[in-house]
Amino acid sequence: MEVQVLSPAPLASSLSSESFFIVQRSDGEPLMKINRDQMQVMKAAPNSAYEVIMPEFLFHSNKLEGSTFSEEELAKLVEEGLVEGSHEIDDVFETKNSVDVFNYVVDTLGCPIDDEYLCLLNEMLFRETSDAKAGFTCHYKEIPNRIHGSSVQVALPSDLPRAMPELFAMWNESAHDFAAIVDFHVRFEHIHPFQNGNGRIGRFLMMKQCLENDVDIIVVDEALEAPYKSWLEIAQTTGESRFLKEVMTDCQQRFDRKMEAKGITALIPDKETAARLNRR
Repeated sequence: MEVQVLSPAPLASSLSSESFFIVQRSDGEPLMKINRDQMQVMKAAPNSAYEVIMPEFLFHSNKLEGSTFSEEELAKLVEEGLVEGSHEIDDVFETKNSVDVFNYVVDTLGCPIDDEYLCLLNEMLFRETSDAKAGFTCHYKEIPNRIHGSSVQVALPSDLPRAMPELFAMWNESAHDFAAIVDFHVRFEHIHPFQNGNGRIGRFLMMKQCLENDVDIIVVDEALEAPYKSWLEIAQTTGESRFLKEVMTDCQQRFDRKMEAKGITALIPDKETAARLNRR
């Protein structure tokens, strides 16, 4: 696959000083712009790029929520079903469950985002955990909650019957492009509909929306945790999401470059082949 490097992407001055470039395929598409057929075909195939994409996404998303699994330990769990290292039992279950959620999201690409879908993702993520045993999963929150490390006032349980239909309508009426995906993420995290797991569920939804709408996959890199959370809070409190979109663009480019460096971009099947195989 021929690759060309374009000019540096503009970033907010508060972001990393490391230079990142927009990397594109020879056909002009971002390296990791993958559609539903391509992702589902790779999932079904042994030794495919899927086996690298999934742990890369999960490592960063789980790390943002305090998981203690290293990249190597997570790969061991994904590839061999073995747990190495010292981890709290809930972290083990949630990490294992996140693999199941990732697979389910890929299997159900094209399904609408609604109450039933969201609650199932939440239930899957927390199976066998203390939250599940306490009855806090598989439904929207019943006790007011907060975002750790943030002063943002999230929706109250009594707000959800109005807030969730408005969120779904906002998405359904949007352009389903990069900007709409980030705006949906801002609103979802501001509502914080579940007692726990909102960050991970929100990032799974971003991945789903990217794959369904020909948008370069957004993998929120844990190295950008500070600007991600800071600009997310600003977007929630002021309505200004421009700088958060720059962070998300940086995350896309980081993921593209990592996958290109590992040779993964050469393993993405072309759209026509993927569509044909996915219809078999």
